Amino acid sequence: MMFRLSERKIGWHKDFDSSHFLTLPYESKCLRIHGHTYNVDIEVWGELNENGMIFDFNHLSNLVKLLDHRILVSEDWAVERGEGVIIIEKNGKHLELPASEVVVLDKPNVTAEYIAEWFAERIAEKAGDNVRKIRVKIWEDPRSYAEVTLER
Repeated sequence: MMFRLSERKIGWHKDFDSSHFLTLPYESKCLRIHGHTYNVDIEVWGELNENGMIFDFNHLSNLVKLLDHRILVSEDWAVERGEGVIIIEKNGKHLELPASEVVVLDKPNVTAEYIAEWFAERIAEKAGDNVRKIRVKIWEDPRSYAEVTLER
């Protein structure tokens, strides 16, 4: 029996530490600033490009480096930016933080679902025409994850 190549996929896994808080219409401990050791699982399907890769693992490492040991906030909460400082106002908090300590996500909240979406969108920005599918899974703890899939 002959085998044929039916698909190509890369997978990548990494952990990173970040803090965040959520905005919710009900009482929750997640309204307070807290941190996680997140785990991200990424899968990218496609054909080999001119370099013999589906996608460069270095791009994935660079995304994690952006988020690692930072506080993640929604762009909707950043009321002022300037002079190397970002001012965040949400949930009765007024935080004046060094810009180098903050990652402002273009999302309305900083849930695992939105962090997974943010990762997938950044991967899609770097993806060549050879990439046809991207899956990102963000583990907030050993029991809980959010997953998104983008397809062409």
